[in-house]
Amino acid sequence: MGFVFALLISGCHGEEDRHGPSLRGAAAGWNLILISVDTVRADRLGAYGYTDRPNSPNIDSLLASGVNFQRAMAPRALTWPSMASVLTGLYPTGHGLIANGYEFSDVTLTLPKILGAAGYQTGAVLSNMCQANHQGWESFKCTGGNDTRVNRVAKQWIDGIEDDRPFFLWAHYFGAHAPYYNGGIVARRVLDRNYEGPIAAKKNPLNRVMREGIELSESDLNQLDAVYDAAVMGTDHFVGDLLDHLREAGRLKNTLIVFVADHGEDLYQHNGYIYHACSVYQSSLHVPLAFMAPGLISAGGQVSQTVELIDVQPTILELLGLETEGDIHGSSLLAYLERPESGGEGKPAFSEYDDSRIHTVQVGDWKLVDNPDGDLPVCFAGVPEDFYPIAEVELYNLRDDPGETVNLASQYPDRVLEMRELIRQRFASLPRNIERQEIPEELKQELEALGYVAN
Repeated sequence: MGFVFALLISGCHGEEDRHGPSLRGAAAGWNLILISVDTVRADRLGAYGYTDRPNSPNIDSLLASGVNFQRAMAPRALTWPSMASVLTGLYPTGHGLIANGYEFSDVTLTLPKILGAAGYQTGAVLSNMCQANHQGWESFKCTGGNDTRVNRVAKQWIDGIEDDRPFFLWAHYFGAHAPYYNGGIVARRVLDRNYEGPIAAKKNPLNRVMREGIELSESDLNQLDAVYDAAVMGTDHFVGDLLDHLREAGRLKNTLIVFVADHGEDLYQHNGYIYHACSVYQSSLHVPLAFMAPGLISAGGQVSQTVELIDVQPTILELLGLETEGDIHGSSLLAYLERPESGGEGKPAFSEYDDSRIHTVQVGDWKLVDNPDGDLPVCFAGVPEDFYPIAEVELYNLRDDPGETVNLASQYPDRVLEMRELIRQRFASLPRNIERQEIPEELKQELEALGYVAN
């Protein structure tokens, strides 16, 4: 098990080579802004090398002003589990929100609870994940998928807060989520107006492609990419608009900004699936993540090591000089923020799927999908039971095969065993806080109206 041992040791982020993190507590008393964007793939942003369309100038500029993590991995390709991990530092089976529609338990320690207890003014404006029993927010508003209202409410809250207490603002944007609401007028600039195929920025046509197994042509795929990029452009507009207001209001001084996406989108790259909820692949698990703090975190840094969204909460608390409370699964990324080009090999990054034994682990360029029970994810009603098959074991070399098209498991059985052992070691001793929750019918209908068709 020498390979496994080396990988576990590499999870220390290179801190053994340091003489004490200089950023610990450096942002004590600073404001915090968490900007989260729904369904934005890392590889569809200019900051991550996307060049087909200039669809993210505001986000790219923001990320360039701090340290950008090139290999951040979501713990699940679903909003509520993933964002709950950002707020708690726990995997979904640890915080209990294993599906959309689930709620935080009253005893779960979240970022707003911790910061509120430290004297922060706390305000959240969300276009998704609204009924998760959020606690610790002085102001909590839901916009039902309306990103225009996110900015309107966020600006009003910012303009009305006190000047003598730091604030924590969380703004979540939904428009890049299918059926890609944010496209709007922007879509007309990037779409083929003469296109007459099955792709449209509407729920029913997109669902029909999957339900009926429609094979998309190159023209169809180009249209799908354009529809998605238009939606990302819309999200980028709202992010830029909020930042402009914060800057003009003088609220970006002594402010730590964290930018993250909850998950990505398959976009027909696996099993003819367009969405994300049942995906275990990089298209839906690889997300953008960056930390910005003028005067503290150097601009332009890029971290190539693999990290996890469970690392966000402990990193924020360490920067703000606050103690991490309770047992968490994530670890601070401070060493990377101080020296982006250092840190060794990084650590393994894992994902879960509901309360099943489906897991993924990424170690450097290697990715394992482990499905020991041969489970078939349920993507949404109306598709065949085997619509999204996942093999019992899949192994990919992401450097040579970033699209995860060639399963190498049979060629590297020893590596499969070693990476499976990583999964076993990681989760064997972690407490599981899973209690099946009955989702009210009204909430099910609300989720469906937002474009969700299954968990």
